[in-house]
Amino acid sequence: MNKRSPVLQQAAIKPEVIRYHLWGLAILLTLTVVGIVLMPIALPLALVLMRRYYERLEIVLTRRDLKVRRGIWNVEEKSVPLEKITDLALYQGPLMRLFEIKGMRVETAGQSSQGALVSIVGIKDVDAFRDAVLDQRDRVSDRQEDEAPSARPESTEMTGAGETLAVLGEIRDSLQRIESRLAGRSGEGS
Repeated sequence: MNKRSPVLQQAAIKPEVIRYHLWGLAILLTLTVVGIVLMPIALPLALVLMRRYYERLEIVLTRRDLKVRRGIWNVEEKSVPLEKITDLALYQGPLMRLFEIKGMRVETAGQSSQGALVSIVGIKDVDAFRDAVLDQRDRVSDRQEDEAPSARPESTEMTGAGETLAVLGEIRDSLQRIESRLAGRSGEGS
């Protein structure tokens, strides 16, 4: 992963997450007749692929981004700017509770209605990692608010107010001319 910004925290994955996925797959396979036949092949293959997937999974919090790199054959790397993150939603289903793991969804401003931008299952101490990301996001947004110059300096605001008054005066004068012309025409028609 690119090291342009210093790493503040790197998330670790619980080993129970692989068992959770295997149990989910086993339950799904038992619901189908074909799945029961394929179970002796599918479960060992899934075990190998899950181990490889979670060995390569990287979740890194930097000063400005939350970076996620994942994949076995097609490696996907997402860098989510902290100021775009609106929430980190935690979720936990019944099977997840059995294995004491939680999932985390990264929700961002302007995200599509197709779902979370990034969803990760099995982070160790996910509550603390979530708090660390949200705290860093707040630091980044506070720093940007402090560094952001005001929209207009005071001298410009005064000039802007003077210009506004001048334009309003011109509008008033134009309206008075229009009224006087209309009054003159109505006087001619009588």
